[in-house]
Amino acid sequence: MPSNSKDTTVYASPVMRKLSQSLTDLPPSLRKVADYILRHPLKAATLTIEDMAQATGTSPAAVNRLAKALDLGGYSGMKAELVTTLQQMVSPVDKLRNELAQRPGGDFGLHEQIQSASSNLASAASINPANAFEAFVSTLIAARKVYVLGFGNSVYLAGLAASTLVPFCKDTCAISMEGGNENAAYRLAAITEQDALLAIALPRYSQDTLQLSRFARERNATVLAITDSPASPLTAIAEHVLFAPADHPVLTSSNIAVLALIEGLVAGAMARNKEAVRLATELTESVMSYLHVPSGKVGKK
Repeated sequence: MPSNSKDTTVYASPVMRKLSQSLTDLPPSLRKVADYILRHPLKAATLTIEDMAQATGTSPAAVNRLAKALDLGGYSGMKAELVTTLQQMVSPVDKLRNELAQRPGGDFGLHEQIQSASSNLASAASINPANAFEAFVSTLIAARKVYVLGFGNSVYLAGLAASTLVPFCKDTCAISMEGGNENAAYRLAAITEQDALLAIALPRYSQDTLQLSRFARERNATVLAITDSPASPLTAIAEHVLFAPADHPVLTSSNIAVLALIEGLVAGAMARNKEAVRLATELTESVMSYLHVPSGKVGKK
C-alpha cells in the first residue's frame, strides 16, 4: 500500500493502519469486517458486535477474531481504539441518512445535497495530506505523457481530468473513452517508465481499471489513483493515492470529492507551469472574437 495513506488524519491511527496493512492477508470473513471499518470508520465506532456482524454479513465470532488478529484482545478493545481515534469527529452524512429514514415521504432536497457534499469535501480535506497532493502535481508535470483511466461512471470523470489537464502537462489523453476496455488497452500499450497513469475508481470498482493499472505498474510507469478509501483495491496498486470520500445518503456514491480533487490538481499543475499559463492565455485571447463578452468588460483585467 502506498505510504501516503499513513499520513492522513483519519487513517493515521494505529488501529486503522493495522487494518489497512493486514487487509489483503485476512481470511474472507475477517476481511469483510475490516473492509467495512475502513469504509465507514465513524459508523463502526458506534456499533455493537452484533450490529457489526449484521452490517458486514458475518458473525460476532468473526468480528471478535478480527480484533484478536489485530492484537486488540477482543471487540471491546478494538471499539475502544476506534472511539478514541474518532470521538471528535461527526459524520454529517450518517446524521442526514438517519434523518431521512425518519421522514414519512423520504424527501431529499437541495439543502440535504449541500450538507452531503460539504461532508465529503471536509473529509477529503482532512484525510489527504499536502505531500500526497504535491506528489501528484509533480508527477503529472514531470511525466512525458499522462494517461487517464476510468470506467463506468468514472469514465466521465477521467475525460474531464484529461481535457482540463491538457494545457498544463506535456501530453495528456483519456484512454477509456471510445471503444471500451479493449481500445483502452491498445492506447495504454506504449506506456513507459517516463509516463504516468491517473486511475479513477469508486465502488463498485471496475476490474478493467485494476487490470490496466497493474499493467502500467509492471511497465514501471508511475500509477496515481483517486479512489474512495484504503479499502479500495486500487490503493495496493498505485504509488500515490488521493482519497475522495464517496458517501451519499441516497445515491450509490457521490462524485463531489473526486471533482474537487481533479480541479485542485489542474490548478496545481497550472500554477507550477508558467509557460502553460502563458499559452492558455494566448489561446483564450485568440478566441475572444467568438465569445460573448458583457458590455464594459472588454480590456478589463
